[in-house]
Amino acid sequence: MTTSIGPLSLQQLDPLGTLDGRSITVVAAGGVVAISSIMTVRGFEAVTSPLLAGIAILLVLIAALVVVRGTSPSRTSFSAVLHVTVLGLLVAAYAVSSASLGPAGSLLINYWGPLVIGIISAALAPYRPVRHLITVGVLVAAVTGVVAFIQSQSSNLTAPASVVVLVALTPVLTMSLGGSAFANSIARTHRRWVSRAQSASQRQLERQQVSVARSVQQDRVTILNRDIVPLFVDVSTHGTISSEHRVRAAEYSESIRELMVNEVNRSWLEALITETFEARDDIDRVRDPHRLAAAMTPSQQAALRAAVLAVASGSELVRDSVRLVIEQNDTVAVVVVTATVASPELPWRSFLDPYFAVLRVVFTGLNVSYRSPSLTVRFTYDIP
Repeated sequence: MTTSIGPLSLQQLDPLGTLDGRSITVVAAGGVVAISSIMTVRGFEAVTSPLLAGIAILLVLIAALVVVRGTSPSRTSFSAVLHVTVLGLLVAAYAVSSASLGPAGSLLINYWGPLVIGIISAALAPYRPVRHLITVGVLVAAVTGVVAFIQSQSSNLTAPASVVVLVALTPVLTMSLGGSAFANSIARTHRRWVSRAQSASQRQLERQQVSVARSVQQDRVTILNRDIVPLFVDVSTHGTISSEHRVRAAEYSESIRELMVNEVNRSWLEALITETFEARDDIDRVRDPHRLAAAMTPSQQAALRAAVLAVASGSELVRDSVRLVIEQNDTVAVVVVTATVASPELPWRSFLDPYFAVLRVVFTGLNVSYRSPSLTVRFTYDIP
């Protein structure tokens, strides 16, 4: 078990938890627009260029919209490009706002710039890896300090330039590093929990091996009683082995051999489908000729398992219509899930959207295609 800072974001480690907390991010995005607008209006007497002041507010608004859109459940993981773009827009807004002020502009009038940068830095902490958060946070704080220094030289501020820079740096640096520390703490807790859960799962699996062996043995006894015993009785009744007996024996032998081979090669996904849908037609339900299901990561397996269990327990999709195909395309596996929808579009979308949000995070290129009543879900993942 490791507790070091990892390369994954909280959104990747705990997609559902991040989705539940997204409302905080949305509120923060709206809050920075309100803060920048209110503080600009209150200090408008010091503004010498209303156009630049308006552009600064517009840049904050654009950054807020990117945050709301980028963290939407309908999108994949929040990328580094989006993260840098958002903070870059806010730094630019701070610089433009500083340029809009005349010599009478005070530090408090333009303090909203570092404040909104820090708020968004903290709000985006769950969406990026910790190392990235720290690196970008320090760089953005440095740029913010440079902007504050330039403003201090072009205004009538009586405070020393070092104080102005320190005041501007503080909210950006503290909120960025604070968000990074929070994300790292939650990530470590999550990894410890996963480690304990995997250990408990392994112990439970070992305890179940005996019962599974008994179940397999019972299946074999059932086959023998159903097919083989009647054949032996028929042979003993006739006293001779006819050509019909030989044909039946060959068929039973081939059937048992094929069944044993299939069960030995059965993947976790096929076993899940068989158990969840309480059917033995998993050959038709799951087609995985290259045995690619085993290449999924634990997070991917957990996400797909949760989605399968949800479909099996719900009434939005026709259970018997669910089919899953995994094919290889160069270095990625392509998963195509098809099903027939049994409910109107709004109910099944609201029911499945949380699972789609998680699948988008742990898999790549998820695409949902719906043409009533057929639903097709396609996504990919890397394979060795």
